[in-house]
Amino acid sequence: MRTCDLCGSTDFKKLPFYYEFEGQKLQGTQCRRCDLMFVDPQPTPAQLERLYGKDYFTERPNYDRTQQEVVFIDEGQKQEALSRLRPDKFTDYILAKYPGRKFRYLEVGCGPGYTLKSLEALGWESHGLEISEHAADFARRELHLLVVTGNIETTEDFHENQFDLAYMGDVLEHLLSPAATLAKFHRILAAEGLLVLALPSVLNLPTMRLGFAAYGALGKERKMDLPPYHLFEFTPATITKMLWKQGFEVVELLNPVKPPKNIRLGGSVLEKVGKLAGQYPTYYLNKLTGRFGDRMFVVAKNVK
Repeated sequence: MRTCDLCGSTDFKKLPFYYEFEGQKLQGTQCRRCDLMFVDPQPTPAQLERLYGKDYFTERPNYDRTQQEVVFIDEGQKQEALSRLRPDKFTDYILAKYPGRKFRYLEVGCGPGYTLKSLEALGWESHGLEISEHAADFARRELHLLVVTGNIETTEDFHENQFDLAYMGDVLEHLLSPAATLAKFHRILAAEGLLVLALPSVLNLPTMRLGFAAYGALGKERKMDLPPYHLFEFTPATITKMLWKQGFEVVELLNPVKPPKNIRLGGSVLEKVGKLAGQYPTYYLNKLTGRFGDRMFVVAKNVK
């Protein structure tokens, strides 16, 4: 019997959305005890292999409408990584908070290794884990990085207390058991080591909650127009609970929201208009309160 990955409960309720994948219906589901959201049933490991083939890493569309499509691996990005630090939310945060510190660092889902390479140039001991053989091979061959091909849920390549900083960007929600993965980080990170997570929180949006309520009241369900990449959906409350349960203390949790011009517009014309109409007040409410965002940036300290 399926149990909740956060609290172990078997008391669930259906949410008014679902995915279809390889002829199977994967229902949006929520635990009544702790509010964790997930799809049920989950894809099998064999289905996940097919879901995350080479095309996933090379041909997915960019869901930010204001940005141009970015090639996953190209010579320009390689040369950029060799010449300067790649700025992003993670590197900006860590370098501002810990200037000059040289970390024993693991990046899970490191792709072709561009960020890893730029951090290695700062004197960090950089390691990567990447599920795409295509990308991991590039990182090893072209950038000479210590990158393992594998899945964080199954790999045994790392040992206890090996790292004092780890980063997972948009990975946790794709895993079969986020709780087991966080437990693994608790083991391979040293005491007081930092785990940094970037992940979506789309179902935390007031517009999504209102949409769920409307669909529920009408007895309708929404078929999602994407494959079931996200097996779990987190909110600030559920990710904080899961981290605490696996031995981590949250030291910072940012919950921003995308500007209306950036959001992905899927569904019918009415749904598109509703998304835009709802995103504007949400955006300004988030600016005032720091809450109700559709993204999370979480920094947690390993407590041993």
